[in-house]
Amino acid sequence: MDKIKVRQICFFLAALMPAAKMLVYPTTLVYRSKNDLLFSALINFALEGGIVALTMLLAKKTKMTFFELISNTFGNVTAKIVYALFALFFFGAALLPLMEQKNFVMQVMYENVPSIIAFAPFFFVCFFACVRGFKSIGRIADIALPLFILSFAVLMLLAVPHAELGALLPVRGVPLKEVLKGSLYSVNWYTDGALVFFFLGHFEYEDRAAVKVLSSYAAGCAAVLLFLALFYGVFADIAVRQQNAIAQMSKYTTSFTSLGRVDLFFIFMLALVMIFRLCIPVQVCVHCVCRSLGVKPLIPAAIVSAALFGLTLFLNYSFLELQTLFTQKLWFVFLIFAYLIPAAALLLKRGERRA
Repeated sequence: MDKIKVRQICFFLAALMPAAKMLVYPTTLVYRSKNDLLFSALINFALEGGIVALTMLLAKKTKMTFFELISNTFGNVTAKIVYALFALFFFGAALLPLMEQKNFVMQVMYENVPSIIAFAPFFFVCFFACVRGFKSIGRIADIALPLFILSFAVLMLLAVPHAELGALLPVRGVPLKEVLKGSLYSVNWYTDGALVFFFLGHFEYEDRAAVKVLSSYAAGCAAVLLFLALFYGVFADIAVRQQNAIAQMSKYTTSFTSLGRVDLFFIFMLALVMIFRLCIPVQVCVHCVCRSLGVKPLIPAAIVSAALFGLTLFLNYSFLELQTLFTQKLWFVFLIFAYLIPAAALLLKRGERRA
């Protein structure tokens, strides 16, 4: 069985989770919540943190996976159907971040806009990661943490001198309805709790594991909140137009030095962490397909990776429409699969936890 360590789950939440929220998410949040964007983010973090806490509670009580919990309660057929639905969910959840990352790479890392084929190597990396299973997620997390800490710290330090945090005032200057809409319409960026939920039964619960995992989650949340505060402090009223947010914040520090934009080195480093993060929902999707169909991961990994590549080609010029679909139309799907169904797992029959 695929195994991942508690340490690696901690690294995932502290490094990979915040990295996924640094491109288009800030502008989406600002569109509704404006200078109260931190409150919208806090609502989502509280809900997602509840799912992480629930996962650790279940892990303490049972060694069963989510598939086994469903099978133990409703039977094997129901478990396969639920996993098939989650495979579709994680496939869809991977699509918008994939398009975000593709646009980021093509717009920030190339002087001239390259062919979309320049992004194709990612799908080979993704295929390899899917074949390797959850073990590769653990290794990804081990590599990502130092890269994230270094790159994030430097980019935030470069942004601090240009941030006017007074732009966040007045607090609660935006109607509560808009703050809640900002939270609701950005819920598709909060699937990390659901990813951690699918690690259930794939890691050994150890002493103080819940404290370690939740502390790491809190650290990741703090990183995102700091980033959002500095982002709005730098751009204020024009923040809503700043796509690829992490690449915009530090450019004023280095643009006119004799060395050029040295911040790009750290942006490239953070982009590598983002690439790692992109693989994980695809890996969980393939895992769900394998459990649902009872097959090895090689063929599902190839089909899912090829399908994502084909959709990337097909939707190459439709990012805005895709973003609108996910944020304003399909938010209820994310609420159901990322929050309601995992929460309902508390009602499933659990076997006795073996020592």
